[in-house]
Amino acid sequence: MDAFMTGWLGYLSLLWVVLMVLWLALLAYRAVLASREEDTLFISSGENKTAQEQHVLVGKLERLSKPLWAFGIAAGALLLAIVGIWLWRGINSSP
Repeated sequence: MDAFMTGWLGYLSLLWVVLMVLWLALLAYRAVLASREEDTLFISSGENKTAQEQHVLVGKLERLSKPLWAFGIAAGALLLAIVGIWLWRGINSSP
């Protein structure tokens, strides 16, 4: 376990933690936005302001999808790289 705290694996592990924190923060922000979204049909002109607010929320949710995918894929790929390097170092180390 000490191998994850020193050298390149330590830096990669720290980068992975930062990516995961950012990814989880984006997921939490999306959940907050999604909880405020309503599936309501606005027909009267008096509800026009509420309809505009819902369109803004939907726009934010759509813009948030690409960063969520990017951070999720980057964190997963980095985790696979860390585990691969750790295993490679463990297999190639002399007993």
